[in-house]
Amino acid sequence: MKTRTHAADYYRRILSAQPHALKRLDPFAAIVKCHGGQEISNDSGPAGHWYYVIVGAVRRCLIRSDGRQQIVDLMLPRDFFFVSDSRREETIEAIAEETVLASYPGGRVELFAERDPQFARELREVAFQSLTRSREQLLILGGVTALEKVGSFLLSLDKRAFEASGQVELPVTRYDIAEYLAVSVETVCRAFTDLQHLGVITLAGKRTVKILNRGALEDRAGARLPDRRPEPMALSRTAA
Repeated sequence: MKTRTHAADYYRRILSAQPHALKRLDPFAAIVKCHGGQEISNDSGPAGHWYYVIVGAVRRCLIRSDGRQQIVDLMLPRDFFFVSDSRREETIEAIAEETVLASYPGGRVELFAERDPQFARELREVAFQSLTRSREQLLILGGVTALEKVGSFLLSLDKRAFEASGQVELPVTRYDIAEYLAVSVETVCRAFTDLQHLGVITLAGKRTVKILNRGALEDRAGARLPDRRPEPMALSRTAA
């Protein structure tokens, strides 16, 4: 099935409707369309670029000492991430076939932050997003069993959605999940099967997981992850 491609104006309208911390720089943002597996360029100098995920998904990867790839950050819609040429040991690439980003020049972002204290505070909030994602991944990787890790991963995706509906859309493949959780893809598939047999989840499609028993999933995850959905009032202040 051929992926439908929209014009840049379509994604700019989506961007304009979404409240986020760099809202005042939207007029200077470039719309960047990526296909699955495409690397996000890091040749923009030390000032770099800030990116905002409009649709799709992006991964930040490192190569482990044993040669295996490890996903160290997973960026989903409404997430920010930073790219510069000072972090050449990393690879940042689009995962979903239709991934569209808003790109903000790092130099302009820094200049705006120097002139506007309120914007500087909002920029720090953006930087804290990355730290929060890293903390959540550490909590997920801290699971003892595959069921704990996969369960925590599903709960994290549900909590990262704007509204937790109990129906999780997987933005990545089982192979990507395995690289994110640092386990084999066979282990991931087996964990999904076991959670289905236990009546905790069901597959509502190839990339859709429905949580049937959230309490049981949280118990098997071993810990409740912090709720990352932004508060409406905070969004209104940022967007103003």
